[in-house]
Order: sequence, then structure tokens, then C-alpha cells
Amino acid sequence: MARTHIDIELRWGDQDAYGHINNVAFPRYLEEARVRTFWRGSGREQTGMEHHFRGDDPDGPKMLVANQQIEFLQVLEYSDSPITVELWIGRLGGSSLELHTEILDGSAPERRVVARAITTVVIVNGATMRPQRLSEEGRASVEPWMDEPLQMRR
Repeated sequence: MARTHIDIELRWGDQDAYGHINNVAFPRYLEEARVRTFWRGSGREQTGMEHHFRGDDPDGPKMLVANQQIEFLQVLEYSDSPITVELWIGRLGGSSLELHTEILDGSAPERRVVARAITTVVIVNGATMRPQRLSEEGRASVEPWMDEPLQMRR
């Protein structure tokens, strides 16, 4: 499987009144995984995707979230063990990427998926904020990280 892995520490404040990680924390985990993958390059694997979709130039390409669907599968309890976000590209468009993710409970002895998500991001021109076709270099950096798309429950 062509997935990158991003480990994220849980915060005490991520809990709800029941002692579970609140559902509002999950979009932040997904955001952190995107930033570490596409901008910082600080996941476990060096993907080569960093800097192709967000540059330091204000007029350069920017990555905007167009849609996000999260499916909660199990309760995630607060723990000292970080969660792991597995991220891969499920679909590739002309100016968009469909990011598929599974969030794993780091405190579980076996692989335990607590949530999965599909996030559609669109690459836009920083000056016009209009969709911009993926560069050849950007497309080439993504292709090794493509895998089977998630099938969400409906």
C-alpha cells in the first residue's frame, strides 16, 4: 500500500465531557496530516510531494479544501500514545487531489482504525484564487502515493 504515515500527539483539550476525543478534533488531525505531508515533508516517509502545492510565494499555488467527509468508526480514548494518520491519494484530477485517510489508535495493540476520511483539495493560483492545473512535477510526485480509494458507508 502506498501510504504515508503521520504521527500526531493527542491533546488533553481534545476530549469531550465523556472522556472521548471529540469529533471536532478530527478535522484538525486531518489538517495537520496535510500540512506535514504537502508542506513540511515531516511524515515518517519522505514522499517528494512537499512544496509542489504550496509555495512561499504569495502568488504561487495554494491548496484549498473543497469537500471533506469523515466517517467515525470507533470511540477514540485519550492516551499518551500518538495517533497515526495514514494518507494516500485516492483520485487525481486536473487541478484537484482526493486525499484518503485512516486514523489509527496508537494505544491499541493491533491496527485499529477509529475514523476514515476523504478530503478533496483544489490547487488554485495564489493571485487569482482560480483553479490551476497540476504541474507535471506535482503530478509526478503524487503518482507513487496513489492507492485504492476508500469506500465510505452511506
